[in-house]
Amino acid sequence: MRIGLIGCGRVGVTLFDLLRKNNTIVGVYDKKKQRERIAAMLLRIRHNPSYHELVKQSEALFLATPDDEILRAYAKMREHISGPTCIFHFSGILPADIIPRTPKVYRASVHPFATFPEIAVPARKRHYHISLEGDPPAIKAARAIFGARYFTLKKIRKQDKTLYHLTGVFSSNLLVALIASACYLAGKIGWTEKEIQQLIFPIIEQTLGNIKRRGLVNALSGPLVRGDVLTIEKHLRALRNDKTLLNVYKALSHLLTTDFAGSKKKRALRRILR
Repeated sequence: MRIGLIGCGRVGVTLFDLLRKNNTIVGVYDKKKQRERIAAMLLRIRHNPSYHELVKQSEALFLATPDDEILRAYAKMREHISGPTCIFHFSGILPADIIPRTPKVYRASVHPFATFPEIAVPARKRHYHISLEGDPPAIKAARAIFGARYFTLKKIRKQDKTLYHLTGVFSSNLLVALIASACYLAGKIGWTEKEIQQLIFPIIEQTLGNIKRRGLVNALSGPLVRGDVLTIEKHLRALRNDKTLLNVYKALSHLLTTDFAGSKKKRALRRILR
């Protein structure tokens, strides 16, 4: 299928490197011309067309813009659409129908459940799970565009997108915040950057491995599992001058108490974590 990219950021360019394997990339566009030139070079586009020709010649257009720019990007392209066209956006939280219904335009949201800290061409991750919802013709086209070699597609209900997006946030950005908290505490006791790399990251990797092998509950260890109230009280006192970390510690520890321990331990732990 002939496809075009509007917005040459990390998600769009990385995915288009895989999409070009079984599609024809008409061209790319970005309001920042330097980014557009870099994207065209990375995607091996020899003759990048004008914006008008890009929209006109593409059977499917992908809006890889920030969420609050999707409607503006569509409004700009609408007058140049000449035939049946699928319009896709990559938002994880916005539905397909944020784009107005128009004759000959079929809409879908296609969101990769992945993290994109940089443009990666060639893509380091070689298989992506894509959640999609929208108009049936656009969903059918998406299944043809996203080949099974690099993508697994799964339909999602429009009303579930916010929880779906939150799942990604907790799996990625908030995980980064939690690890940053551990690094901050290590810095307070004088650990160097090298020591943090040598000590904190291996225990994080070991914990993730334990979760994959043994499951969430069986991966737990430490004072919460033992019901060690005195140790937890010491933790709380040590954090009393940092309300943000104190609240994070209490909230996450309270969540964990639902998954283990007898009723006596659980009651004692929850009492001090309130």
